[in-house]
Amino acid sequence: ISKFKEKGMWESTLMLYMSDNGGLNNSYHSNRPLKGYKKYLYDGGVRTPAFLYSVNQEILTVRGRTSCYVHISDWFSTLVELTGGWEAYTNSTGRQPPTKLDSIDQLKLLITGQLDTCQRTEIMVNIDPVKRVAAYIKEDFKVLFGQQYNLKKCKEDVFYPLNESSVDWSTVELYNITGDVSESNNIAESYPDVVQQLQEVLLLYLGEQAPLQCQLPTMDNSFPNEDVPFCLPWDFQGGVIPPWATYALLDHKNKK
Repeated sequence: ISKFKEKGMWESTLMLYMSDNGGLNNSYHSNRPLKGYKKYLYDGGVRTPAFLYSVNQEILTVRGRTSCYVHISDWFSTLVELTGGWEAYTNSTGRQPPTKLDSIDQLKLLITGQLDTCQRTEIMVNIDPVKRVAAYIKEDFKVLFGQQYNLKKCKEDVFYPLNESSVDWSTVELYNITGDVSESNNIAESYPDVVQQLQEVLLLYLGEQAPLQCQLPTMDNSFPNEDVPFCLPWDFQGGVIPPWATYALLDHKNKK
């Protein structure tokens, strides 16, 4: 902030603060009253604080807080709109706007105050074919499938297709996260229709997603590209890419 002030930019700046995940399960992190930690799909692992700040009320009209859902992907469309919209994006980049984008413009809700109704009512939390877990939020309800507290990791020589068998559907939790922020009262047996509805949405997502491969790419051959049209998890081994970390495309045609 001091640097912005030194350069005379602070009066025209909108600052966005956010986090990527909840704290780890150790002695110096606490996600209370939320349940769980980083690497898990409970809210303690995936729900984080965020705020917008500007001293210039012409930039940031809204003051206060919101209970509406905002997904991290929403900042893309919101910031594009804030900086001139998709027409300006196309003019400056030479690219057309994405045709399938899971990003909702939250500008009028969070910044200009022209809307007071929630723009996002659902969140795809995650589908993890390694741990065989998944979670989805719709309005007040959050469903989780699979054994959440497990530490299974990707194996570099394994190809993980995404299909109905990618999730352990036999273990299910359902919470009203509006009234039960600590996810302590599993109401799945009381609302089987809600569980089924959200499971069907997850199955639709599974039908659209590309498979997961846990091989580490090189810096020079980053992804996605024409050969590997999906993103890969990176493990930087303490921030340094090891010299043996080369990418070899697995022959997955005959793998199940």
